Amino acid sequence: MMKQLTIADRILITVIMAAVLASFYAVASVGTHGATVFIEVNGKTVHKANLSEPHIIKITGARGELVVETRDGQVAVIHAECPNHICVRTGWRSRSGDVIVCVPNKTLVRVAGDLPEGVQAVTE
Repeated sequence: MMKQLTIADRILITVIMAAVLASFYAVASVGTHGATVFIEVNGKTVHKANLSEPHIIKITGARGELVVETRDGQVAVIHAECPNHICVRTGWRSRSGDVIVCVPNKTLVRVAGDLPEGVQAVTE
């Protein structure tokens, strides 16, 4: 038979859960700010843009046109000719490693950061 949880057990479980949630938040907020956006269609890079400059980029995907906007160091798909518009609802992305995917259009919008001189890789 399982014994009942004591008050100390419940406090310990609560503290552990809070620590785990806090660590997820800390890791999520540490990412490097992206500097460049790469737009790929069918696995091939079709456009590269600097996130610090405003751009409106029209891309033709497998099912139609996508409109990608960059401004204020962020990128978003603002229009897509696909059935569910998940890529549009993804919203604005700015951290290195962030991606926006439009599966029906076989399009990937990927944010990449600049590494400081001498650094070859960054892991999160």
